[in-house]
Amino acid sequence: MMKTVKEDIKEDLKNTCLTVSFELKKHFRMKRMIISFGLAIGLPLIFYIVPRIWASFPDTAEGFATLNLSFVNLLIIISGSLFAGDAVVGEFEEKTGLLLFSTPQRHSTIFIGKYIGALLPTLAVVSIYYLTTSLEIVGIYGTGGLSIELFQSFIISLVYTTSAVSLIFFFSSILKRKITSTLLGFFSLIMILPIIESVLQFLVEVEPWYILTYSAGLITDVFVSVPPIGGGPGGQVGQFSPDFYMGLTIMVLHTLVLFFLSVFIANRRRME
Repeated sequence: MMKTVKEDIKEDLKNTCLTVSFELKKHFRMKRMIISFGLAIGLPLIFYIVPRIWASFPDTAEGFATLNLSFVNLLIIISGSLFAGDAVVGEFEEKTGLLLFSTPQRHSTIFIGKYIGALLPTLAVVSIYYLTTSLEIVGIYGTGGLSIELFQSFIISLVYTTSAVSLIFFFSSILKRKITSTLLGFFSLIMILPIIESVLQFLVEVEPWYILTYSAGLITDVFVSVPPIGGGPGGQVGQFSPDFYMGLTIMVLHTLVLFFLSVFIANRRRME
């Protein structure tokens, strides 16, 4: 008997959820969640413990948040690389796909489930980081230290997380080795793209608005008054600041385009 469209969708959703559940259990079993969650709590605690013992806190909650959250980008890259770096390529390299891909489940639901299974823990890591930072702000400056800018920064970080995971997931869908995929994703976000961004800004004097890591600057930019284009922090010629709405748009576009490309490419790959 032919299945209805509703039944097909229901079965696909069920299979996707099963894949997500399996991926989350795998991350937990491999201690990835423990490591990432530990970093999400430990990094912001450094900015609370060290000044309390040896120095003093910034005068304003905005200053404390800017200093603390300047490292959330690094945490996003580390977590995204851990969870998404081997999401697809691992099945091909270790030949586990011979068992997985032979099941009645659609291949596309497998890859979508793997993407969600990498994205959810990375989003959780970012949320824990912001929760820890918010508790520190309340402990130092009171509830008045919590601002709309902190919430905006949180939203930007979540959107940037989805785009970063999509980029790393894309590398995982096209490369043949887990280590290559993980390292390329990590170094693209932490070094390669920022270098290209800096060259365009300071040598060519062109705003790199289309580069993903450039938009990530919004995470802390929301706490300060951004100078006009052409001035930049310190008044250096050729240094720009990302526009809030344009930055969010670029991150969303990276998320969607790279995600659909990843699923399409992975779905067409064959086991060698």
